[in-house]
Amino acid sequence: MIYLIGGAPRAGKSILAQQLAAALKIGWVSTDLLMELLKVRNTDGPQGVWNAQPAAITAKADWFFPYLERFVWGANSMAEHYIIEGVDFLPAHVAQLAGHYQIRSIFLGCTKMTLAKFTQFPGRSRGYADLPAEMQQQIVADVPRWRKFIRQESAQYGYPYLDTSGDFHQCLDKAEAIVTADL
Repeated sequence: MIYLIGGAPRAGKSILAQQLAAALKIGWVSTDLLMELLKVRNTDGPQGVWNAQPAAITAKADWFFPYLERFVWGANSMAEHYIIEGVDFLPAHVAQLAGHYQIRSIFLGCTKMTLAKFTQFPGRSRGYADLPAEMQQQIVADVPRWRKFIRQESAQYGYPYLDTSGDFHQCLDKAEAIVTADL
């Protein structure tokens, strides 16, 4: 089983992946790491410019999909279960993968992103905390818009979507329950 946790930035995907990996005793990776590896190789692809417009999100995810598909193939070949999380794939990509692999997926978003929440929970990526104030403000403004796009796409393809704006830990527990239902 390949578990795919997608969605908007700063919505709890990495924390959910780590929580789920510990519960199921399986490995996980973030697409952030895979993208960094592609940058080291100087692969021609989307540059590191922040762009939260649906067309840009889709273009970047479409560019990344062949790499994701090969990684899923490899993970599926080497492990019975594996988790991949990140912003670099969309429900349409999950649907394509589901035609070839056993997939469970959930998408996360955050309706009520604030600068205080952004800085209070910087996540594991130290890069967020060191961003200029105007970039932090831009991300805070864009996360709810990104969430809206992901929610619509999830509904279109029939994948669960969960907003993590409420009690964060309770939301992640609910997401874990959704992904592991009937296991």
